[in-house]
Amino acid sequence: MIKKLILLAAACAFLFGCSDDDDNSNANCPKPGEIEATELNSASVKFTWGIGDQTAWQYEYGLAGFGLGTGTVVGTSETEAFIDGLDAATAYDIYLRTNCGSDGFSDYIQYQFVTTQASPSCNVPTDLFLADLGTQFIEIGWAENNETAWEIEYGETGFELGSGTVIPTSESTFRIEGLEPSTTYEIYVRANCGSEGFSEYSEALVITTNG
Repeated sequence: MIKKLILLAAACAFLFGCSDDDDNSNANCPKPGEIEATELNSASVKFTWGIGDQTAWQYEYGLAGFGLGTGTVVGTSETEAFIDGLDAATAYDIYLRTNCGSDGFSDYIQYQFVTTQASPSCNVPTDLFLADLGTQFIEIGWAENNETAWEIEYGETGFELGSGTVIPTSESTFRIEGLEPSTTYEIYVRANCGSEGFSEYSEALVITTNG
């Protein structure tokens, strides 16, 4: 009996290595570096990670404790990501892995964060309107709603919040310059309430520059 057990153990070591390693791991595809949240509020998070020599990644997120394969999956070639539409004071998990193309995916790394409490005292700018328009500029305005500082984010139609051009301002009218003619842009504004954080984003104002 002992001889049979020894032979069985040897066969296992030869054929399978008797390893407890994850069968899905890929030594040829390095995991991304540690995730770091660079901006966090009641409804969104912006985060980045160590990139090494890689150029593509995939992340999946959901409520803390969700099962992989049941969350929201996003592929990206950017070195930071932005997730919005989250609930206030809620814990979420992010799983991130490297996409190595023909070499497959790396193992996941995990990051957990908790959104902040909503700040009802930081009022969302409303009633965005077009004040002036040219071939290379759009001038907009909005209702201040008792706030004194804002952040504008814009990009060509369909861009993702967090990946656009961001401009801080203390004026409730602003001219965005250096745009392309005959191009449609989405523009969002949110209030900057200092230590109380940011408001939610306004509804998008969608404008096409003159040709």
